[in-house]
Amino acid sequence: ANKILCQPINKIDFSKIFIQIVIDKKTDFARATSKKGITVNGVNYRRFVGTTGGLKNNTLLFCRSEYVDELNRLCNCKRNKKVKLVPAKYEAYKALTCSASQPICNPKRILVVRDCITKYFADVISLDDGIGSSEPQRTIVKDKELENNVSDGFNLCTIEYMQRVADSLGIHYAPSGVCLRNAWLKGMLYPFPIIEFIEKFNNGNYFIEDIWGNLQDIRECEMIVTESSLKLWSAYNSIDDYISSYKECGYEFAVTKIAPEELEESQELNYQYLQSYDFSDDDIKELCEPTINILKKSMGGDYSSTLNFLGLVENPELNTWQAALYESEYMLGDPYIIDTIHRYIKKKISGAKIGKLIVDGNYQIGSGDPFALMQSICGLEVTGILKQDECYSKFWLDKNEDDIIILRSPMTSHNNIRHCYINSSDEAAYWYQYMNTIMIINGWDSFCMAENGCDWDGDILYSTNNDVLRRKFVKLPAIECVQRNAEKVIVSEKDIKKTNKDGMGNQVGTITNRVTAMMEVQSHFPKDSKEYSELEYRIECGQLYQQNELDRIKGIIASPMPKYW
Repeated sequence: ANKILCQPINKIDFSKIFIQIVIDKKTDFARATSKKGITVNGVNYRRFVGTTGGLKNNTLLFCRSEYVDELNRLCNCKRNKKVKLVPAKYEAYKALTCSASQPICNPKRILVVRDCITKYFADVISLDDGIGSSEPQRTIVKDKELENNVSDGFNLCTIEYMQRVADSLGIHYAPSGVCLRNAWLKGMLYPFPIIEFIEKFNNGNYFIEDIWGNLQDIRECEMIVTESSLKLWSAYNSIDDYISSYKECGYEFAVTKIAPEELEESQELNYQYLQSYDFSDDDIKELCEPTINILKKSMGGDYSSTLNFLGLVENPELNTWQAALYESEYMLGDPYIIDTIHRYIKKKISGAKIGKLIVDGNYQIGSGDPFALMQSICGLEVTGILKQDECYSKFWLDKNEDDIIILRSPMTSHNNIRHCYINSSDEAAYWYQYMNTIMIINGWDSFCMAENGCDWDGDILYSTNNDVLRRKFVKLPAIECVQRNAEKVIVSEKDIKKTNKDGMGNQVGTITNRVTAMMEVQSHFPKDSKEYSELEYRIECGQLYQQNELDRIKGIIASPMPKYW
């Protein structure tokens, strides 16, 4: 088994080792996950892992019985099994082994550090569904002291190391960030002038204490990893213990996501981003006008407008009928291409009717403030470069924008929308110069809470400078959903099976659709009516129930949305 599992990944035929099983009924769960396992075409399989995505679709990953024990041993990566963990989180960390990733070069040395924590004050709407209560308790709390984990899920590396990463990936540019994977490790990695910061702000003191209490010479470290990214750091005695363990068990650094070299100029909205706005007829007309103009031009039939509509001017390297059209205007007369374009136009028209409107803006990977993290690592006062309500985006700076609207899915209410000002200081431009396609957020306000529990391990933020969305934005308090933590235990197979069963199925989309329906019903009542206020409360609670649904996968017991709602 070890011989087969430790060969190069591109040599392994995974179809002969793994099988995915869909559990249609929870009553079948015990049968499928018993010690006997299941037999398919004469081959016996046993439960291996329930991935986060798999559990949402009632699917478990099974492994051939003769390999599963050795595979579990390798996945444990010589961790200290006496360290207590939340079973559902352990299973999610184990599931990281199933990420589709590309290997990269190893850093020369790694420094593991504590996360950067800041405190701030803000008004919040606190929602607590307290186990057993029929409806959540809603409380408006003024000027509440809150905490931000500024570095929740991101890490730093030297500029030289990121260039080596680009070389190992075979790409022609040094990316602004990549999403890392290794044993028990998940998080974004960003290039930052680490040594320059140490020399300028830390009096040239290169010796930094790591999370285990050992001094490390940062000049020898090409990568700084935070505790929120190295999930099971406490299950190892030191960084050397961790490195030797992951190498012995066949792990390596790899990436699942690479920040683009350039960002798109425009992107479609979706109905979630629009449904909470209070638009006038003129606002709607103004918002729709660019999309209507693009559709009108596309129906004109001229060659240049068609290429623009299909996006072929910017992206000619396609191996399809679109490539043929890009190469020759003559192809615009081909019946197949005519029919395909017409169908595409009709699809765009249908999409526009449900909120898929084209506006200036794009999706960017979000990050906390790396300058603040470096201050924390050095034991300095944490101020960061970005202040409350500020962000940094090279894309929007180049367009001379002062402020933007930022949104993130899934969202349910206007409380989830944030209006941020672009920090245009020379200091920000210098220290963030290697993160050109990343949206950097300050650590001094309730942004992450407002954006439905956003963190920095690869979450995507949508930003736009659209005049209508900026003009009609209303600043509302963030919704604080009271969180409960599952008990940490010495993890057993029984605990993991239970968390797999409890986490099956996912209703986040259903909850979001219910909130959309509530908004439609709410529009039929006067704003000063009892019904309007009640629906406003239930819409706010949509965020709580979304997070409850996600917490259920993590093994946290939470109340579902009341059925009579």
